[in-house]
Amino acid sequence: MSILWAIRLSMIGSLFILTVVFSYFLKNRDKHSEILENTTFNIISVLIFNTFCYVPMLIPPDENIITRPPLLDNAFNLRWFDILGLIMMILGVLLLLRTILMRKAIGAQDTAGKLLTKGIYSFCRHPIYFGIIIISLAFGLRGINIDALIVFPLIILINFFQAKLEEVFDVGVRFKEEYLEYKKNTRMFGPIWFWLIILFFLILPLTISIIYK
Repeated sequence: MSILWAIRLSMIGSLFILTVVFSYFLKNRDKHSEILENTTFNIISVLIFNTFCYVPMLIPPDENIITRPPLLDNAFNLRWFDILGLIMMILGVLLLLRTILMRKAIGAQDTAGKLLTKGIYSFCRHPIYFGIIIISLAFGLRGINIDALIVFPLIILINFFQAKLEEVFDVGVRFKEEYLEYKKNTRMFGPIWFWLIILFFLILPLTISIIYK
């Protein structure tokens, strides 16, 4: 295993450990409310979580282990995915900023005892993790980092677990019936049509390259 892959996998492993620690604090929110409401603690934990999501996607690929397929290694595809990644990155950052301003809280802090269901929360139940997933994918697309794209499903899985933990131990407990009704109408990471659009723009350049090869 190369040093690049060792660093990448160690950070993914650290993310899993963070979710386990996070689940403990959420499950025992009453006992650790001072910690979970502490701004400094939340800023640090959010920065660490985001860093461990993004760095594995930013580490350069090790072409001695996995070589980029010739289909992807042309000027058209490199340019296409670079622009697509940039657009998704901007979208993800704006989404995170909008969500933080709307929540008026960071990390595990309580949102003034209210269940947010309007605005971006009517599009997806967990816009923070949704934004992290979009930005992570954007990093992998720019330059077509094959190694990063291979571990990207793990980034999705970790964010899914993190979001699920909040539903099981936090918002799902505090808001109960209200949250159950909210779940019926709003998907965790956005509607299917959004991801179908992303998939379309991922497949389109490859299709064009094959046709005009």
